Amino acid sequence: MNKSLATLAAAGVAAASLLAFAPTASAAGCVTSGITTGWEGPGTVAYKAASPCNDLNLTYAYSASSTYPIPYAGYYKNSSGAWVQGSAGWIRVKNGAYAVDQIVLVSDLTPGTPFSVGTFLQGGEWVVVTH
Repeated sequence: MNKSLATLAAAGVAAASLLAFAPTASAAGCVTSGITTGWEGPGTVAYKAASPCNDLNLTYAYSASSTYPIPYAGYYKNSSGAWVQGSAGWIRVKNGAYAVDQIVLVSDLTPGTPFSVGTFLQGGEWVVVTH
């Protein structure tokens, strides 16, 4: 009986260690799209990729007109063809690079859905969205 318990315990430890090294979804499997922002609405249009990233993540922002944080919002086209602002609303962001999942503009977007980014400034800012 003790030998059986020891064997079972060893098998459990081995299985747990294999699970700890199992691959997980990462930014490496995601797609990036460069977008020129629109003014208080969609700018350049991109399409949600079929990738491990379910969200639209703002991973880079650059505004030549402001060094202060400016508001950005994600947009997507719904099934009726209307542009809808993501539930995150306007998010103030400084120029710079950001980690995936740090700034989520739209959550759980279906692959193939058109999306874009808008800003409160005059538009024309450059962003990179990882999706």
